[in-house]
Amino acid sequence: MTATSALTSGDISAQIRRIGIPVGIGVLFNNLFQVVDTFYAGEFSREALAALALSFPIYFIIIGQASGLGTGASALIGNALGAGDREEAAYFAAQGITLTVLLSLVTATAGIAASPRLYEILGAVGDGLRFNMSYITPIFQATVCFNLVFMFHAALSAQGETRPFRNFLMLGFLLNIFLNPWFIYGGWGVEAMGVAGLGVATALVQLIGSLVLGWRALRSPLFAEFKPLMLIPDRRRALQIVRQGAPPALDLSTVSIGGFVVTYFISRFGADVVAAYGIASRLDGLFWIPLVGLDVATLVLVAQNNGARRYARMWQAHNTALRYGLILMIIGGAFAFIFAYELIGIFTSEAAIIETGAVYMRISALAYWAKPFGFIGFAALRGIKLPLLPMTISMARMIFLPAILLYALVGLLGAGLLSIWWTISLITIVSGIVAWLFVRRLMPRPGADGDHSLRMP
Repeated sequence: MTATSALTSGDISAQIRRIGIPVGIGVLFNNLFQVVDTFYAGEFSREALAALALSFPIYFIIIGQASGLGTGASALIGNALGAGDREEAAYFAAQGITLTVLLSLVTATAGIAASPRLYEILGAVGDGLRFNMSYITPIFQATVCFNLVFMFHAALSAQGETRPFRNFLMLGFLLNIFLNPWFIYGGWGVEAMGVAGLGVATALVQLIGSLVLGWRALRSPLFAEFKPLMLIPDRRRALQIVRQGAPPALDLSTVSIGGFVVTYFISRFGADVVAAYGIASRLDGLFWIPLVGLDVATLVLVAQNNGARRYARMWQAHNTALRYGLILMIIGGAFAFIFAYELIGIFTSEAAIIETGAVYMRISALAYWAKPFGFIGFAALRGIKLPLLPMTISMARMIFLPAILLYALVGLLGAGLLSIWWTISLITIVSGIVAWLFVRRLMPRPGADGDHSLRMP
């Protein structure tokens, strides 16, 4: 049985672990990559730490586009492989690469031009604006590398192969530990760059990743059907990738826009609160890492089995991943709640920042149990090629509801900082439940027309 057909039969639990665990480990190191940036920014200055927190929403615009296009391509490749059409799967992979390069050029140009104004809206002036621009400019210049990393990962993960991505992210973390202090403070023939060194280090790591993962993807079974002519822009296939990839890209970009919304309201409480939120929100991401692995595993399994019309296995994949996610998030939430002060204290000795960040983390931890319903549910819907619904729920969760509710609470009623933290957590719980209800309604049921779940492979 080939790697591309194995996901339509066999032990679902073992397949989820085989696909999800490498992703989870890789994303752990990717988040630790961000933690290293936060640590060195804090060592450099308090202003640099706040500047990095303000940059995170803009940084996530790039990540959102890269991951979204990769998710869309992975869904299409997986469905084609499940249906046994290997040439079409290779076409989607090639068109994804072409589309990635073209869109990256647009994103980099627009991002560099618009960033100063975005920072000014968030209150960055003087040194703060200079710090932010020096950090974000090299990252935007490396947009094509970010996007290619995710596209090559999509081509590999659609085949159930996630270890190369894990290996790159582990390597990137180790390189970042070395590159950050070298580029920030200079030495060995390199001039001191300050905060700009953080951005340059990130860009260099992504360049290395695009080369390493590209080499590995081109050697995978999927590209056995590859021909250079497949890279020529093809309107039909490109539009399919955009239709599948734009919603998850916008979905992830809502994290960025939502970050702007929250930061806008908390910035009126001072720079220490912004810094605390930046630290705590990144620590939140560490606890949600297992869900990213389960998300990828669910997407790949649902996509391939949807293409093969094995609907019973689709449901088994969704339910098994959800069960794993609930167990892990309940444990993670308890740990984050108990050790919130100690975790924030790793990154700063400022008492005000520690107190604010710990309170946010404890309230956020109370909503961890609802996260799996969103992550796993969204992955399942994308796997059956229904990406618009997850995007809509995410836009409501990250942008519209926070903007409306926080404006009413903070802007009109003059509520305090706690109202912001509680509002974010309650929205998370409601959106998770809504995602679960839609999955139950829209996923094809076992026994539906054309279901081959009970037939021998």
